[in-house]
Amino acid sequence: MKLIGRFAVMLALTCLLLGSTSTLAQREGQRAVPSNADVVARRVDVYCTGFISELPPRVEMQVIGGEKENQKDLFSQGDVVYLNKGRDAGVQSGAVYYIMRPVGKFTHPFTKKSMGYYVRELGMLRVIEVQDKTATAQITVSCDTITFGDPVKLYEEIASPEKGSWQPLPRYSEGSNGARGQLIMAPFQHEYLAANEIVFIDLGYRQGIRPGDHFTIYRTVGKTEGPTQYKDDNVSTNMNKEYGSKRYRGGEYSLEGTYQTHEEVLDTRPRVPRKVVGELVVVKVDNSTAVAKITRTTAEVNIGDLIERVQ
Repeated sequence: MKLIGRFAVMLALTCLLLGSTSTLAQREGQRAVPSNADVVARRVDVYCTGFISELPPRVEMQVIGGEKENQKDLFSQGDVVYLNKGRDAGVQSGAVYYIMRPVGKFTHPFTKKSMGYYVRELGMLRVIEVQDKTATAQITVSCDTITFGDPVKLYEEIASPEKGSWQPLPRYSEGSNGARGQLIMAPFQHEYLAANEIVFIDLGYRQGIRPGDHFTIYRTVGKTEGPTQYKDDNVSTNMNKEYGSKRYRGGEYSLEGTYQTHEEVLDTRPRVPRKVVGELVVVKVDNSTAVAKITRTTAEVNIGDLIERVQ
């Protein structure tokens, strides 16, 4: 009984010490690792989206086979695969690598400017054993199926931006004169997007863009967002003596006639507010492009919509 009593006292002292240490750490301002609820993007949004690189990716290490290659040539999470580099190239057991797949050159769909090379991200693997010329690894994350020839790149931690304070969307603002760009692509070539989806933009480090930057997504009022035109506009606005009521002899002018035509109003009116359709936050950045996550929308977002950084 005395032994049990002493153990209980020691346990209580340990808990008290741990609690005091935790409180002291909080008082000293030590910052805790943000939870999923505090960040903009999930891990799958960071590591499975792909990227547009200004230069073609270097292909030195790649998948050259798998443990069950006599049964299949597509591999996924949990499968064991072989790499073409080993101990001679400095590969170490326990090292983690991205699995990628270069797709090809990417051209801006609207300006036709060359933006670089589009690279898909397929997952991650961990080296479990190293040989002189090869290495054996297990796929730990698969965003898509992996096959022979897929390159691998040494893993680098990418932290997701944290959520900022909530602010209403500036639905009818004139803008902030921040950096402006355009939505140029989405994974799997999706063209119609909503909140919580990933998109690529045509701004990067060279334009001063950094992870965590907020952008407004908008459209200017023009051909696609301007006044609706009907086939009978010319009839209803044609105010002349030839358009009288033949049945009731009620007058010489159309009862639906307007004071001015659409064209006359549009030719003289000042610029009207732009249409804000959402917002996005930059997740990761390359030299001339960036990957972002749409956080809120007021309408369907389309590839080609304009963006402006919130100052």
